[in-house]
Amino acid sequence: MTWSGVLRTLRWPLALLALVLLLWTVRGTLLRQAGDYLDNEDPPLHGDALYVLGGGALERGTQAAQVMAEGRAPEAWFTGENVSTILLAEGIEKRECEQSRGVAVAAGLDPAKAHVLPVGTSTMEEAVAVVDHAARLGHDTILVLSTHFHLRRVGRVFRPLAREKGITVVLCAAPSIHFEKDRWWETEEGMLMVNNEYAKLLYYAWRY
Repeated sequence: MTWSGVLRTLRWPLALLALVLLLWTVRGTLLRQAGDYLDNEDPPLHGDALYVLGGGALERGTQAAQVMAEGRAPEAWFTGENVSTILLAEGIEKRECEQSRGVAVAAGLDPAKAHVLPVGTSTMEEAVAVVDHAARLGHDTILVLSTHFHLRRVGRVFRPLAREKGITVVLCAAPSIHFEKDRWWETEEGMLMVNNEYAKLLYYAWRY
């Protein structure tokens, strides 16, 4: 076989190899952008109330105390009715809303401004409950706080429901305690979080 024939035979394997090498070279940038897409935080605006979604009690509760300390809302509501199986194994029946509130109060939030809204076992259930609750209280702008990479889905679920009630949703991000946002792929927790969120985005797009 001639040299030109060899090159013709190998052109696709070589092209594939070049593509793989290129992707490997820019992998950090691509992975960071994948995380940035999920992180849909809004500018730090004020609202009539702060709603802290269930789950990630330590990070979300701590950040809730910080947001309230900045004077961005007059009161905070903590959602989530799930009880961690880890707590149940220890005989502790404390719901997510109670956990997050406890962390926030321990971090300096005035207990008189911290309330529980013990509803929601999913983001959709929380969205329906929060929007209805905010509408009953006459709020026109609410802050919704969750973990950084949860915010893309939170916005997609909350905002259509809120618009129907004339309510503006401002998304607030709580940094993860398990990984750095810009280097999420370096930890198992970060990998699970991002993979799960993209899977849930697809599921929510299909389901709702």
